[in-house]
Amino acid sequence: MDKKFNFTVKSLNELKSADKGSRVTYYDTKVIGLSIRITNTGVKSFLVRKFMNNKAVRTTLGHYPAMTITQARVAARDALNTISSGVNPNHQKTVQRIKSITLKKAMQDYISSRKHALKPTTIKDYQIIFNSFLSEWGNKELINITRTMVVKKHTTIGDKSIYRANATMRLLRAVFNFAISEYEDSSDIPVITHNPVQKLKRNWFKESVRTNTIEPNDLKDWFTAVNSLPNDKANISHKNTSETVKDYLVLLLFTGLRPSEGINLMWSNIDFKNKLLHIEDTKNREDHTIPLTQHTLDLLTDRKDESLGGYVFPGYNPNKALVTANKQVKKVVKDSGIQFLLHDLRRTFATYADSLGIQHNTIKRLMNHKNKDVTSAHYIHQSIETLRDPMQKITDYILEKSK
Repeated sequence: MDKKFNFTVKSLNELKSADKGSRVTYYDTKVIGLSIRITNTGVKSFLVRKFMNNKAVRTTLGHYPAMTITQARVAARDALNTISSGVNPNHQKTVQRIKSITLKKAMQDYISSRKHALKPTTIKDYQIIFNSFLSEWGNKELINITRTMVVKKHTTIGDKSIYRANATMRLLRAVFNFAISEYEDSSDIPVITHNPVQKLKRNWFKESVRTNTIEPNDLKDWFTAVNSLPNDKANISHKNTSETVKDYLVLLLFTGLRPSEGINLMWSNIDFKNKLLHIEDTKNREDHTIPLTQHTLDLLTDRKDESLGGYVFPGYNPNKALVTANKQVKKVVKDSGIQFLLHDLRRTFATYADSLGIQHNTIKRLMNHKNKDVTSAHYIHQSIETLRDPMQKITDYILEKSK
């Protein structure tokens, strides 16, 4: 069959698939430059080919029969005229594709590009921030997110929490910086050229260093409020969510764990036989092992006896970690009159340890703080067993003050 002919519905429908592993191209005699390519699977695609600056430019217009011959010829003439004017239509298509990228897609691309550099807990925090504060912009194109919108969003979130407001803007800034560096046209020129978060400049909320702890004299009221958390909707693991959060809060206070470490704790992290808790890939990227006192071990044993999944503190699905404890924390704050955030429990643990005269190196070891003293880090090695007595002192102190 002649590869050059006047495209008609009859002639295109009669075209056979190419041989296996090959493609065949036919050319329209009505619009010079328009062709149709057929693969070995029978897919038929309209293309345009024309030289520009001594280089062949080829662009796909659409698939037949979804695109009709008439539509293909109109599109072909437009593409040929564009090429004749010195503009590569593929360049335009790339630019238009990038301009249509939404914030949600950019967020996904950003996370995907950094999935090996970011810790799972960090990715989870980013997703919580996005879902809580940026989801309404999810389907909005990046190019349509303005500086004015960003300033207003920052102020609105800040009315409730300046920390969340700043964290949200830091994430948004990172996503836009990623888009500017990664979304380029065919000439490697950025299509997204501005970061609207830069408009904030000096309008970032000033975050004071948090120093809040639970005073020893307030422990009794705090425990009363924690233990009085109402039973709410039971989850699949047969432990109501408030009871799960109660145990979670108590564990944080008695161990000094970071909130993210506690909420993602799995039974595989607990060595019941040797009374140890072991966490891998922590915030400072160093494994962390601490001894468990009998009080903490009893709490974990009770939970283990009724557990159906791998997480120590599951959500409604026993195979997934608890998502948030915010509701219960607010309830404890309201009932006890004691202001605290989850991380304050870790700070309280360290404060009690210091008040008991426990050496700072030991406190750092219990809390998995990096030791900046190279000499100490390399030559003063504390075995896990030497931490049992300090951990027991802290536990006894908390129990005594909570009576």
